[in-house]
Amino acid sequence: MKKIAIWGDSVLKGVVLEEGKDRYSLLKDSSIELIKREYNLMIKNNSKFGLTVTKAMRLMDKSLSKGDHPNYVLVELGGNDCDYNWKEISENPDKEYYPNTPLPKFIESINAIIEKFRANGIEPILTNLPPLSSQKYFDWFGKNGLNTDNIKKWMGNIDRIYRHQETYSLALMDIANKQKCDLIDIRTPIILEENTDDFICEDGIHPNEKAHKLMAHTFMTYLNNKMAYLS
Repeated sequence: MKKIAIWGDSVLKGVVLEEGKDRYSLLKDSSIELIKREYNLMIKNNSKFGLTVTKAMRLMDKSLSKGDHPNYVLVELGGNDCDYNWKEISENPDKEYYPNTPLPKFIESINAIIEKFRANGIEPILTNLPPLSSQKYFDWFGKNGLNTDNIKKWMGNIDRIYRHQETYSLALMDIANKQKCDLIDIRTPIILEENTDDFICEDGIHPNEKAHKLMAHTFMTYLNNKMAYLS
C-alpha cells in the first residue's frame, strides 16, 4: 500500500470558522477525512494551523531524519505566507510592510521542498490556493478590533487582498509546470461556482464545509486517474 503524507496549513487541516459563533473548529467531513474514508490508502496528515513554508521545512527535515519516507507528499502552502501582520498595519499605515514570506522567498522555498523530497525518493504533489473573499476578510478585521480605515489607507483597494494572494497561487502553478510536478487545482472549482463567497467562511479565508466537499471531489478525481500508480 502506498503512503501519502500531507503538509499543509489550516485549509487541509480542516479548520473552519463556526457560523455565528466566531470560533474555529475542525470539520468532521473535511476534504482529507472524506478521502480517507473513500480510499484504501495510508494517509498521514501533518497539516497545522498557521503553517508557513519556513516552519514546514523545519518540520519536514525533522520528519525525514526520523525515517518517515512516504511514497508521495501533498504540499498545500502559501495562505499564511502571503498574509501580513494586519495589527501592525492598522496601527501605523504609513510604514512599508512585507508579507510573512515575500514571494521570491516563497518560490525559492517551494522549489527547495520539491528537490528535497525528490532527493529522498519521494514524489511531491502541489495544490494551488483556494480563493479568499477580500470583503469578508476586510470586515473580519473590524470584528477583531483593528482599525479598518488605516488598513484601507495602506492597501488602497480592498480587492488588493485577493490579487495579492492570487500571485502566490499562480506561482505554485508555475513552479509545478517548470518542475514537472503534479498540481491539483482546488481553486478553479470554487471560483466557477455562481457565488464564490458562499464557499468561504465569514473570516474570508477558510473554505467552509461546502468548499471542502468540492475540494474532496477534486482530490478524488485526481486519485481516480492515478490509482494504477498508487495501488
